[in-house]
Amino acid sequence: MSNALTRLFQRQSMRASVRRALESGVGLYRTTWQIEPGTDAQTSDDLASDLIAWSREVLSQMHRPYGLDYVTLALSAHGEGDAPAASVNFGIVRPQDFYDEGPAEDQIRTTLHRWADTQILGRCQGGRLSAVLFSWGDLTRELLLAG
Repeated sequence: MSNALTRLFQRQSMRASVRRALESGVGLYRTTWQIEPGTDAQTSDDLASDLIAWSREVLSQMHRPYGLDYVTLALSAHGEGDAPAASVNFGIVRPQDFYDEGPAEDQIRTTLHRWADTQILGRCQGGRLSAVLFSWGDLTRELLLAG
C-alpha cells in the first residue's frame, strides 16, 4: 500500500512540475514575420529561408540532456486584426531535419508555397506569420534540475 501511495505522490509531483515549467514558458520559442503586400511564391521562399534560419539558431541554443533533441514546430498565418487564416503543426522533429534539405526544411517550404499559391498569404497582407518551436530537451532539463 505504501508503495502505491508513494508512486501516486511522485506522479502528482511530476505533473505539477511539468505544469509549472510549461506555464513559465520553459522550452518555448516564438517569433513573427510581417506579411507584406504582394506576397507570392518568391516571397514565401524568403519567408521559408528566414524561418529555417531562425529555427537553426534556436536549435543551436537549446539544451539536449542525454541526447534528447526533439522539438515541435507549429506555424500560423494571421490577417489584420489577428484573424487566423491557416495553421500547421509539423509534429515532433529533430535538429538534423532542418539541414541538408531535410524533411522539416522541405515541409516548411512546401507549406509556405501552398499558402502562397492558394492566396492564404495574400489574404493575410498586413498580418503576420508566427512560428512556435518547443524544445522537449529544455523541458526535460528543467525537470531534472527540479529533482
